[in-house]
Amino acid sequence: MQTRKYEVYPGRFYVLIAFALLALQQNLAWMTFGTIPDESYKHFGLSDNEITLLAAYGPILFILLMFPFIWFLDRFGLRVSMLSAVWILAVATGIQCLVPEGSTKWKFLFHVGHILIGAVGPHVMIMPPRLSSVWFPPNQRTFATAVTTMAQSVGIALGFITVPYLTLTYSIHTMLYVQAEMGLFVALFATVYFPPRPPSPPSHTADADRTEFVSSLKALACNPSFLVLGISGGLVSGANWGFSSVLSIILNPTSGFSDVVSVSSVGEFFGSNAWLGACSSLSAVIGGQLVALLADKLQRRFKLLLLALLTLATIFAFWFAVSVYGFTSSSTVNLFITLCLQYFFAFATTPLFYEAAVEVTYPVPEGSSAGVLTLFSNVATILLQIIALCHIFSNDHPERARAMVWVLGGLTALAGVTVVFFKENYQRLDKDSLKRESLVINKNMK
Repeated sequence: MQTRKYEVYPGRFYVLIAFALLALQQNLAWMTFGTIPDESYKHFGLSDNEITLLAAYGPILFILLMFPFIWFLDRFGLRVSMLSAVWILAVATGIQCLVPEGSTKWKFLFHVGHILIGAVGPHVMIMPPRLSSVWFPPNQRTFATAVTTMAQSVGIALGFITVPYLTLTYSIHTMLYVQAEMGLFVALFATVYFPPRPPSPPSHTADADRTEFVSSLKALACNPSFLVLGISGGLVSGANWGFSSVLSIILNPTSGFSDVVSVSSVGEFFGSNAWLGACSSLSAVIGGQLVALLADKLQRRFKLLLLALLTLATIFAFWFAVSVYGFTSSSTVNLFITLCLQYFFAFATTPLFYEAAVEVTYPVPEGSSAGVLTLFSNVATILLQIIALCHIFSNDHPERARAMVWVLGGLTALAGVTVVFFKENYQRLDKDSLKRESLVINKNMK
């Protein structure tokens, strides 16, 4: 019997970098004005409610466009989906440069820009496992998914530092111009090379037939293991994103924290909310990448890894809570390091949730499973945005925001309990294992 040869190509890393740049830029653009609320009001008249609404366009557009985009991805593939995303983002960041400083008449363009930025959200959140499956072999898929998902946190980390720095050091328009230039660069970078798929697939399941759109959604709704993953993943991401939105209220000047970016001492560094936001986001990136590499080595151990990570995330979440309330050291160093470790373990679960969802739902298309999985977290995020718009948590009521530290620990713990009921099933890996007689040839070795 003639065996089929599966091949991997060096170009897969260019494709991976291009998508990571898209995810980075989309998240950086999405959170821009939230890092400079005073300057946004001073130069453009953007109120706190408007800034919250600009951020809320992200989850709102995801919920509205998720199902259409899943169909679009299945119908037109990776290249068309990618190019539509990068050029929409380039236009969105360019539009925002047109608002004249000191004018409130044209600030509606910020809303137009952020609606377009939000419209790219489904591309960024749904495509990662599909790209990993199409371009990477089984022993690199979790790593590739981690790179594309964790790039979102890199964008947020850069936003915490670069947006205030460029705005305060140069001008708010300089910051907007830099973002527009970055958007154009990412669009050109992806346009140069982003094929819909490699010439030969990296594995058997990479080009195997998938269920059609409607049938796949029915299969997801009737899959208990997938629903468990969705609930648990939604609890983790919803709790952490919601907590992030009130962090500056909890860690206020009374707690020894400030919003300074330029620091001149170690003490100022650990007491800076901007650097805390950046370092906690980078901790999430490091955690995601390290766990992804481990998961690729220890395949079929997703449940064990998820339970271990959520247990550790819960421990550090409650340690942060008791520190905030003064039951243990409430020094800025302790709070800074504890929160970074909590983010490290909590967000390291993200690529595992994606890959585990694909495994238990195969042959449902990766875009469908990723889209519905991400829907859970976006629903949680939009609920917290509504709470923010209602001023339930505000500087006038810091005690309410402080109570969120217990919510963070409780929901993370509940996510871990939920994973206990997850029934592992590695249908995609099983299918690939049956085709082991097919030789995988790495073009680099030729």
